Amino acid sequence: MNKLKLTCLAAGLGFASISANAELITEWNYSNDAGFKEWSSNAGQLGIDTGGATADEFDPLFGGELPKSLAWGTPYGAVNPQLIKSSLEIDDAQSGQVSTSVVDGVGALDFVTGTGLTHENWGVTGNTLSSAVLFDGLFLQPLAPFVGPALPAPVLEFDVLFEETYNTPTNDTCKYGDTKVGEAGINEAGCADLFTLVLDDGVTFTEVGDDIYLQNSFILPIPGFDDYVYTLTTRLQGLTVLDNLDCGPDSTCIGFLTEENQKNELKAAFAISAAQVTEPGTLAIFGLGLLGLASVRRRA
Repeated sequence: MNKLKLTCLAAGLGFASISANAELITEWNYSNDAGFKEWSSNAGQLGIDTGGATADEFDPLFGGELPKSLAWGTPYGAVNPQLIKSSLEIDDAQSGQVSTSVVDGVGALDFVTGTGLTHENWGVTGNTLSSAVLFDGLFLQPLAPFVGPALPAPVLEFDVLFEETYNTPTNDTCKYGDTKVGEAGINEAGCADLFTLVLDDGVTFTEVGDDIYLQNSFILPIPGFDDYVYTLTTRLQGLTVLDNLDCGPDSTCIGFLTEENQKNELKAAFAISAAQVTEPGTLAIFGLGLLGLASVRRRA
């Protein structure tokens, strides 16, 4: 289940010299990375190869260096002549600048690239991935109208569920999708596998076409700059709510079917908006980054 890890770095927050007038942060530097903390296969902890490493600056947030790829299975040459293992691969750490693109409802969200993930789906036998835990972290640094220190979010922890399906079932009828093996569609090259993220009850999300939008908000603990509440909107492209799956009590499954012999991408992007508030708040930077989940009430 999604949990916010309670450790948060103590950022340098000595801003006593900042003006007491309400100010808006218009530009930010950001750095985003993610890694796998735990994983299991259909044989327990066996048969999963790890690779890659998270960026050094995230080690204190993640409790140490984490792998960025999980690979599994014995390649089945009849359908996988290149003998490639199936895998989940997290993109390299992302960094850059992001603007506060919507202020008090005026403007349009301007998305920048976050850390995404790719599923390499190839014909394999033997031990296969069944679940994983992914840690995601983000640093946001005010850049304009003043330059401040990078503020770390608490690490976001969430569950990944994965189901490797049998590619050539009886009568070529697949467990998922509305086509058979060999027919045009998601199951043409073999029965599609299932990638699932679990959202706890209390996580707000919105379906926008074929994408999922997640939102959470924070206020900077900086005198003169705490009169605005900032909202991070994270866009996950190509995911849908999987109504026919049971992810556990009070949870929602989002995910996608992954085609055989293909690279299936989960693309992530985020944007920042702001709205002026009448009563300044305290530091509340929650789960910024790949999925931007926070412990807020789910939209009715």
